Order: sequence, then structure tokens, then C-alpha cells
Amino acid sequence: MNTIAIAVRDQTLHLEASVVRKAASDVYLNFHRDHDPNWKPHGSYHASGQFHHKSYGRQLGSPVLDQKPTSSFKGTKNLASFGLATGEWLFFHQPCDPSNFDEVFEIPAALLRPEKYSTYVYTDLVEPGVPPTLYPGASILKQSAYKDAEPWIVVTLLFIPPPVAPPPSAA
Repeated sequence: MNTIAIAVRDQTLHLEASVVRKAASDVYLNFHRDHDPNWKPHGSYHASGQFHHKSYGRQLGSPVLDQKPTSSFKGTKNLASFGLATGEWLFFHQPCDPSNFDEVFEIPAALLRPEKYSTYVYTDLVEPGVPPTLYPGASILKQSAYKDAEPWIVVTLLFIPPPVAPPPSAA
């Protein structure tokens, strides 16, 4: 099993999410919301190829049957992406203890934008050597590939610029 914390660093380290790869190739993206013990939002990609998201024990949408997350995996698959703005990590008051994880994808708070939402975290499964498919026009602020097994897990912090409004037309 490999566990990766996704955490924001200001003076301390704040846990936003974690990615867990189980021995049988199951991969989970967990959002830690300990203030509500019934709320366990997560996405899961199972060894069978079944992919789904759950919150409060209920499946969100229909599960998708996709390729199996094994060494024969091809291309990329986004597990989830989520927006993260300045100060939001304080809302859940979720401290991160790095000793509870194998790896930590540490996001310096200074990289986060104050606008909701222009900084995002993408978590993807990728075929070795294949980059994840990211939002067009986005700038990568930080990216790490975790190569403990295939497919690789890639975590990316990116900036998505706001849309540019067209100039007013002359009447």
C-alpha cells in the first residue's frame, strides 16, 4: 500500500486529501472531513476497472467501467480535480502528520490564488511516460509523479486563468 497526502503548508501543514493505492490495485482519493464522521467523500478506482465517487455513503452518479489499473493501463484517467483558494484549508481544521503517509504532496500556501477558483489540484492515473490531460491553457505550478506501481499516480497543482471578456463592441 502507498499513501500520499495532499497538504497545504502555511506555518503548519493542513491535510486536504489523500491518495491511497491498495495492494490489489484499488486507488482511492479521500477528502478528509473529520468534523463530520458520516461524511467520507471519496473517489475510487477498483482493480476491476470500476470507477465511482461517494459522499455520505451514497454513490454520486453511475459507476463507470473502465480499464483496469494494472501495468497494461494505457493513457490517462482523472480521479478528481478540486479547486483550492487562499485560506480554504483552514475551514476544515485538518492537521497533517507526515508520519501517517508514505509521501506528501506539499502545496506552499503562497502558490494559491485568492480567487475561487483559479488554482486546482488534479489527481490522475497515467501510463508511464504519459502526461496527464490537464485543463487547456492552465499553468503547472507543481507536479509530482508517484511511480510505486503502474499506472503511476500524478498529482498536479495548476493555475487556470479566468476567461477574458471580449472587448465591448462599437455601436
